Amino acid sequence: MATAFPFLSRYDPPGTSEGTLDPMGLYQIADQLAVQLVPAVRERMQRIRFLTAMAVGAAVTEGMEDDPEQRDASPYLVWEWLVVEARVRAARAGDHTVWGVPGSDVTHRAIEQHGYLDARSYLKTPRIFGFNGVYKRLALHLGLVDVHLGPGLHAERLVDAWARSRGLGGVEGAKATLAKWADAVRRSLRERPPRTKPGWGNAEWAELAEAFAPGECKGQERRFLRESLCASVDRRLGAFPDIWALQAGFANGDYREEILHHRLEQAVPAYGTLLKAIRAYEAFARSLQDSFDVLKAVATGADSGGFAVPAIASDADFAKSVECLHERFEAAYRALSEVTLVSVSLPNLFTGRFQAFAEPMAAADCALAVCRHHEEVQKAKSAEGKRAWFDRIGGDRIYIRHAYREKRRDIALGRYVHDYRGQPIRRFYRDLT
Repeated sequence: MATAFPFLSRYDPPGTSEGTLDPMGLYQIADQLAVQLVPAVRERMQRIRFLTAMAVGAAVTEGMEDDPEQRDASPYLVWEWLVVEARVRAARAGDHTVWGVPGSDVTHRAIEQHGYLDARSYLKTPRIFGFNGVYKRLALHLGLVDVHLGPGLHAERLVDAWARSRGLGGVEGAKATLAKWADAVRRSLRERPPRTKPGWGNAEWAELAEAFAPGECKGQERRFLRESLCASVDRRLGAFPDIWALQAGFANGDYREEILHHRLEQAVPAYGTLLKAIRAYEAFARSLQDSFDVLKAVATGADSGGFAVPAIASDADFAKSVECLHERFEAAYRALSEVTLVSVSLPNLFTGRFQAFAEPMAAADCALAVCRHHEEVQKAKSAEGKRAWFDRIGGDRIYIRHAYREKRRDIALGRYVHDYRGQPIRRFYRDLT
């Protein structure tokens, strides 16, 4: 116990706990560039049929009012609970296509524990992480829902296509099914607190699960979604149609965004400025991320006395990662200056966050700068700040806390750190072709 005491820390309230993502503060600029390339698509998107579930859900819950006393159980959220529970129940019955369903893990636990979903047992922030939250921006762009998740301009067309593909004869033929699901939402809302208690047997749950099985998009529904996503008239989705057109040229094993962007620029040179900025920023981001990862891995092996940060300068991978980092900084700054965004100045954001790496430094000094940068990033993550992934043991010595100890990995110069919507588009392509 005596050797552990120097590294025990005071209890951290939620506001000052660790921020476990993006330890070098690199994500924000990458996300801005990705939004510029493909608006409305997000990396968390995986299965395209959730757009159909949203459009059908908008029809099912149309006219239902929110209960001001049950703000965490709006009709559209109860519909989401029912759909996700149905898919998880199907998986438990042997259908293993549940992957890509937001909230499936917590739903599985809830069914195991008490046999239903409610606000307490579902996602803590469903409006962000549930399928309505994840896919809302794309559904809005395609006119499938409005900002309140009611039916959008094109919702009825998708519902009609879905109903015809299921042999229901279009919207008119699906009215009985939609009414049954609307009744299930109302029953669940009447529970106190609201919960998934529609009074169904296995057959009803299986019917709902099959209606939105992620990999079962067919016929008119598939055609409608594909045409909506790839319409190039108004460019609502930016480079989406052009990236889609390149998908057939990839085998699954060679699909990398570095290659995708090279082919995209060849096919549509107009994207050259933006893609140049992405490449330059990713070269800088890769150097910074790899240097932090190497430092963390090597420091993990230190004893209770901690690790002297300047000693990492003798590590070949670390030295290679930070070599000419200031030149990568300058190249990224110039390339980002060529990209104009309405919402933010990328050059100002870049320099404001990474100015410490603008000048040449010896590897030992760069290691110290990497540590300081990580600490500053963590402090800026909330009003109270987040803890760094290591403890300072005076001066230039650090001790990597146990939650962040990892085995050493190879550095990956030349590879992107971030994703730029290539993977969601690839998944959509697989589901719709």
